Amino acid sequence: MIKRIRITTLLLSISIAGFGQELPEEKSENHIQIKGMNIFMVPPTSFESSNNFKGFQNPNDQTSMIMAMEIPGPYSEVSKGFNSEMLQKQGMKLKTKKEIKVAEFDGILIELDQSANGMTFSKQIIVYGNEKSSTLINGVYLKDSIQTGKKIKESILTTFVDSKTESNPREALNYSLNENVGSLKFKAVMGNGMLLNRDLKTPTESEDKATLLTDKSFANVEIKNEKLFCISRLKKYPDDYSVIPSKGINEIEIDNLKGFELFAKNNDKENEEMYQVILFDQNGGYYLFIGTYVTGSENAISDIKNVIQTFKRKK
Repeated sequence: MIKRIRITTLLLSISIAGFGQELPEEKSENHIQIKGMNIFMVPPTSFESSNNFKGFQNPNDQTSMIMAMEIPGPYSEVSKGFNSEMLQKQGMKLKTKKEIKVAEFDGILIELDQSANGMTFSKQIIVYGNEKSSTLINGVYLKDSIQTGKKIKESILTTFVDSKTESNPREALNYSLNENVGSLKFKAVMGNGMLLNRDLKTPTESEDKATLLTDKSFANVEIKNEKLFCISRLKKYPDDYSVIPSKGINEIEIDNLKGFELFAKNNDKENEEMYQVILFDQNGGYYLFIGTYVTGSENAISDIKNVIQTFKRKK
């Protein structure tokens, strides 16, 4: 299930173009490091390092951004998802695709278009990695914003990966969890979130299938009905989940943030349940926690809850 969430997450945020050009073999004085990663880029003139995600954004245009994400999956498997058929199922039209080298890693450059909320976006992506993990760098802009698109393409092509620079993916997150509570282990950072399970395999092969995925909204969206939002959030997952009425939808407060917790059953799998917590930031946006496990696994529920309770925002 988590594997499907991961793939869906990837496909929701894509980008790249400028084919026929090579990536730089060294960084210049204008290169800026993406916080928590060993990636350096020359961002477009109007872009700033983002506080909402790893990458750069235009503070005056929320439709334009460059995002980087690490994926705990081998490149040979992750890259297979970026074909015409798979992308078309996600409402994306593949325009061009080319194999490249990103430092010592194999990679691909992709350009595609996607319509969403009545707008058409051009999305470009660099995907690279090895058999341990993969990385995506996404450039997104409105298709009609020709000049912005040109700047983002030029910036993407300045990508430089410095393998000598030690990366600390947790550093870029604005919150922390006590990973020593219970027996869940830190597997990887994915975008604004973490992935934890028992055996560090993706997907997990542990007996109770205990997995915890965290996330943070990258936009400070206004949510009017928070309880309804938590319920409707279940419809965003690849599998069909529904609230377990007997366990209720309860108010919860962690680190002075209020929200709701609920239990849900997976209608596509008889033996899987989910524990979901959403905490709402007073400044807009939210933090999301998704725990999945084999139905009836009390130790899994306990470990997942205990870790979530240690959530703390960084000062």
